[in-house]
Amino acid sequence: MERYPIIKIKDGKKYFFRFTLNQRIQHFILAVGVVILVLTGMPLKFSSASWAPYLYALFGGIKVAPIIHKTAGAILMILFFFHIVYLIYVIRKFYIAPIKKKEGKLSTVRVLKVLADQPLTPNLKDAKDIAGLMKYLLYMTNKRPEGDNFTWKEKFDYWAPFWGMVIIGFSGLIMWNKELATHILPGWVLNFSLIAHSDEALLAALFLFIWHWYNVHFSISVFPMGTVFLTGYLSEELMAEEHYEYYVKVMKKAGLEHEILPPHGAHGHESAEGGPSS
Repeated sequence: MERYPIIKIKDGKKYFFRFTLNQRIQHFILAVGVVILVLTGMPLKFSSASWAPYLYALFGGIKVAPIIHKTAGAILMILFFFHIVYLIYVIRKFYIAPIKKKEGKLSTVRVLKVLADQPLTPNLKDAKDIAGLMKYLLYMTNKRPEGDNFTWKEKFDYWAPFWGMVIIGFSGLIMWNKELATHILPGWVLNFSLIAHSDEALLAALFLFIWHWYNVHFSISVFPMGTVFLTGYLSEELMAEEHYEYYVKVMKKAGLEHEILPPHGAHGHESAEGGPSS
């Protein structure tokens, strides 16, 4: 990760590092795979709908669409296990190894503390930020929470697929191998797997197309499309809008204290001296 400059300046504007190329490729595979699974799976769940046969026909109908669906599902399962190995590698190399080199032997408690301090691990600040956002939305305060490196919304985005992959993935494997599954498990597991696979897939699709796509593409601050998943960098304005606490830390570390923007887009309404802009 040290290969990526934390702040990159292009055309006089600052951009802040967010994701490595490896992470962006993983995200691309996940995104494409999920969309394909939704497009080939939902026509079966809503088979009585007028649009279902036409959508299914686009993917080759009953002969080809199941093969595409299973292939996409298998790729995502492989990606899921790869990501777990990737997580272990990154945490060990960039977090545990430097501490072990400095302090010597690491205790279990010390390792757990390292895991608890990971950027994407939910913590007390996330709970406080959620409470703070509720107060802001209910006009109980005029101060919005100032996000850290990863906000609670991003952590929710990140951890939700872990639950989905376990439920959808393993129920899909059971239905894919019905004969083998029924030699090991009772027959009612097939019915349970069908319901779990179908309903959890619908929930995942709604989450993706409503919650995730709105936050990263359709909200007023990024519309018509966020580009960080392509470039790996986020603009200074969006950093100040969504990750102000972390933004300030990075700017101070880079010796740019005098260039720090006000939080949450206030720079568009106030001058550098703090008064109204003309």
